[in-house]
Amino acid sequence: MVETKNLSVNYGKSEILHGISFSAEKNEITTIIGNNGCGKSTLLKAVTGILPHTDGEIYIGGNPITKLTPPERARLTAYLPQGKNTPDITAGRMVLHGRFPYLSYPRKYKKEDYEIAEDAMEKMGISELADKPMAELSGGTRQKVYIAMALAQHSPIILLDEPTSYLDLKQQMKFLRIARELAETGKTVILVLHDLLFTLKISDRVCVMENGRMIMQDTPENVLHSGILRKLYGIEVRTLDTACGTQYYYQF
Repeated sequence: MVETKNLSVNYGKSEILHGISFSAEKNEITTIIGNNGCGKSTLLKAVTGILPHTDGEIYIGGNPITKLTPPERARLTAYLPQGKNTPDITAGRMVLHGRFPYLSYPRKYKKEDYEIAEDAMEKMGISELADKPMAELSGGTRQKVYIAMALAQHSPIILLDEPTSYLDLKQQMKFLRIARELAETGKTVILVLHDLLFTLKISDRVCVMENGRMIMQDTPENVLHSGILRKLYGIEVRTLDTACGTQYYYQF
C-alpha cells in the first residue's frame, strides 16, 4: 500500500504539489490522470523518494518513507520513469538491473537473479533479445525491456509512468493484462496514463490531478459519470454494453 498525507513538493522555490492526500491499495490498479504538467510524474518521484517532499507524509507499506533506507525503498518499490536514457548494454543486462536492490557485497548476480530476469523477459516476449544491444532496439522494444526490468525487481509496489508509450496496440493490451495479473497476485500497481479508455477499462481506482492538486479519487464509473473528464479534456466518454462487458468510446 502507498499513502500520502498533505504532501507538498517544491522545485526550487516553486511549489509543484499542493497538499496531496492519496492512497493506492494492494490487489488494485490505481491510475493517475490529468493534463500535461499537472504533477503526475512529480507525485511518482516523490513516492519513490527520488524527489524530496517539503511537507506532509509518505507511507510505503505502512512505513514512513523517511524511516526507510534507499535499498529498502528499492526493494519495496519498482519505478519506471517516463523519460529514459539508452545505456550501452544488452537487453538482458538491462533487465538484470532490476535485481540490483537484492545484491549483497560482493555485488554478483546469483542463479535466482538470472532466472527471475529470464522469466520477466519471457512475460514481455523478448527472451530472444537478451544479447541484443539496447541502442539497436526500436523504441517500443526498448520499452518492453524497461517493463521487464521493473517486473524483475519483484517489488510489492510497482509505479509505472506512461508504460504503454511506444507500444503498438497489441503490446499495449498485453501489458495491461500483465498489470491486472500483478494486481491479482497482491501487488500495488500505480500507473500514469494518458489514454482515458484504457484507464477506465483497467483501473480499480482513478485519481485525477489538476494544477498540482488531487481533485478526485474514485472508481472509474464514478469518475466517468462525474463530468470531470469533460471539464478537463473537453470530450465526452460514453459506455456501450456488449457481450464482452462494458466498452468505452469517445464522443467528440
